[in-house]
Amino acid sequence: MYSQEIMRRIRSLIAAGKIRVLKHAADRMALRGYTLPEIEQVLKGGLHETERDEYDQTHSLWTYTIRGSTRDGRKTRVVLVIVDELLVVTVVGPLT
Repeated sequence: MYSQEIMRRIRSLIAAGKIRVLKHAADRMALRGYTLPEIEQVLKGGLHETERDEYDQTHSLWTYTIRGSTRDGRKTRVVLVIVDELLVVTVVGPLT
């Protein structure tokens, strides 16, 4: 998938309420003080970092990285998988 297509798909799945935060990501969000609406904001307004995409041979899935900011300006990176829903794998931030 191309970046524009990926971002359209992400926005579409968020609008449909099809987003699930995996345990590791939920732990990182709690540790770093992020809420689901903040993560959704990052995903809707962020940029696809294509150089960070990785293919997981074990699960035959691509992981995508989106970098953006929360409403309060915290720069954040979200790693996710796109299947029939968005699976948030991890959250990194705030970035400098």
